[in-house]
Amino acid sequence: MDENTAQTQDSTAARADAPDLAAVRVAVIGAGNMGGPVAATLIEAGVRPGHLQIANTSSDSSRRAAEEVGATAADSRDEALAQADVVVLGVKPYQILDLVTELRDRIPADAVVISLAAGITLAQLEDALGEGRAVLRAMPNTPISVGEGAVGLMRGSAVTDAQHQLIHALFARAGVAVDITEDQVHAFIGAAGSLAGFAFAIIEAMTEEAVRQGLTRDLDDSLVQQTMRGAATMLLDSGVHPAVAKAGVCSPGGTTAEGYAALEREGVRAGLAAAMDAAARRSRELTTS
Repeated sequence: MDENTAQTQDSTAARADAPDLAAVRVAVIGAGNMGGPVAATLIEAGVRPGHLQIANTSSDSSRRAAEEVGATAADSRDEALAQADVVVLGVKPYQILDLVTELRDRIPADAVVISLAAGITLAQLEDALGEGRAVLRAMPNTPISVGEGAVGLMRGSAVTDAQHQLIHALFARAGVAVDITEDQVHAFIGAAGSLAGFAFAIIEAMTEEAVRQGLTRDLDDSLVQQTMRGAATMLLDSGVHPAVAKAGVCSPGGTTAEGYAALEREGVRAGLAAAMDAAARRSRELTTS
């Protein structure tokens, strides 16, 4: 059996073992800046729009959020939770423990609870939910809204293997979903959670400089964004280390080598490292506060 045949059989087997998401019922409590993209991702993965109910703070807010992601607006939290297999909590960190305490008797006993709140630990969530309740933490970043993001998943002590597999299937269209520990979540924030914001800042700076150099803004936007996308795709598709890829485009005495030398002189590498470290450090502060 050749390698391609083996990979095809493995992929087919994985699909055969995958949960039937069309039968899964999801309640999203708080479909805002992060809960909304998560809801859209779950529908993209295969959850039926009629099986994903959104309950925000008001009926109008629930309706707007549901229309935006193609889900269903619940008339109340009780309605959303009644038959839920999965409950996504997308409220602010300062709200979530009070919310969990309020809702724990209304969340079905066999439902998996997913918290999107930064800084609130599994131990705190499990204590608020009660013994034996399945809970995970999920740290997504905003590019999941276009299927090109990253999600860090932290598994609680009562989550079964089947529930764990279900959650991975639900986030299969997010981009990449990885298992991390709570000790790793702070590094994840720097490397993925906040990184999109840093990338936006870098792209903005490149765009403004290209305008200064004489390109029109509409042309400049497409050139910079497509090139950044292409560079990331090349690395993902090839598996080549970034240092090797960089060396391949830095011809001796050429334009890229000269530009890269300027990056080093200006301390761009150190600045990026400092930004990621600051995000991770703030994540630790939020968890311990």
